[in-house]
This record gives sequence, C-alpha cells and structure tokens, in this order.
Amino acid sequence: MSLLGERQQSLLTALLHHREGLTVEELSSLLAISRNAVNQHLTQLGSSNFIQSTLQESTGGRPGRIYTLTANGLELFQRRYSFLAKLLLSWIDKNMGEDELNTCLIELGKEMASGLEHRLKQHTSRNDKLQEAITIMSELGYDTELRQLSENQAEIVANNCVYQELAQQHNEFCQLDISFLQHLLKADIEHTECIVRGGKHCRFKITGTKES
Repeated sequence: MSLLGERQQSLLTALLHHREGLTVEELSSLLAISRNAVNQHLTQLGSSNFIQSTLQESTGGRPGRIYTLTANGLELFQRRYSFLAKLLLSWIDKNMGEDELNTCLIELGKEMASGLEHRLKQHTSRNDKLQEAITIMSELGYDTELRQLSENQAEIVANNCVYQELAQQHNEFCQLDISFLQHLLKADIEHTECIVRGGKHCRFKITGTKES
C-alpha cells in the first residue's frame, strides 16, 4: 500500500469504505479531483488487479460502471499479517480441532485485552474509552470507526479483516475479535455482520459497557 501514490491510496480507501462500489463521478466528488484523474488512477489500479468494475443497472440513460475492490485490493489493507496468518493456519490444521481452536481464541483475545486495558483505564468517560479502543484496533491493522446507535448503544464497524484468509477457512477466528473486545471494554459484544460471511463490514454491537 505504501508503494502507491497518495491519491491512489485515498481512492482504494474510499472503495474500502463503500463496499457496494462507487462510480467515477462519486469518486471524483469524494476525492475532490477531476473525472479524468480518477479514470487514470482506476486504469492503473485495474491493471494491478486491485479494483474491478461492473455495469451499473440502467436507469434509462447510458449505463455507467461501478468500481469495487478485488480480493487483491482488500489484501493491501491486511498484508502485514499475511505471513503470520499462513504459518498459523498450517499449524492449526495439524494440531487443533474446532472446540480446541475456539477455546484458544477466547483465551488469546482475553490475553490481548489484558495487555492493553491499562490504556482504557486512563479515560473516565464511556465515549473516551470507546475511542481508545478504536485507536488500538487501528494500530492492530483494522480500518475502524465508532457509530452511536442510541444513547446507550454503540457499534464498532471494521471495514477490513486483518486475518481474512484464516477466517474464511476457520470461521471460529471471529471469536478472537469478540473475546478481545469483550475483555477490553468489559462489555457484551454482538457480532452483527461479518465480512467473511458475506457482509460488507464487520460490525460489533456494544452493550453494557461498565465504567471503572
């Protein structure tokens, strides 16, 4: 990702945030650059197999095209974990059953949280704690944002999965995220949408966060 220019990185990130796809006009507006510049970037990124396009459903006029990330494009946002993920997957296939893996992932999530929970203790308000959790997830490689659902409920929305290859082969890996957030936030977590199960994002609904 760092080898790409700033505009191309911004374009790819825009497509990551809009998994349903964007048109040239929409990208031009979001990035504040001309349609010609957008088309040039799309051509270069398409030649590298980072993006793909499909015809937009006709609304009576000339059909346009919708641009989305390919699997290779998504991989740009999680490449730092790819080598470790492949090693871990190989070890899991040889040594663990589903129940053992699930237990291991719950404990791993708990240990990850215990090493970072001191950062949340520096904050007093619920919102500040949630924002710190977002910062931590960003440092771990996630592209995340916090959304307030109601006065008492919020959700963390992740636009990527840092171990997507593993999770596609072992769905139990989602338990790692859930356990991590449960112990980090001292809250109940409901995994309401999942990228590897066909969702556009991973959504983690947060309830019952305790103040400390």
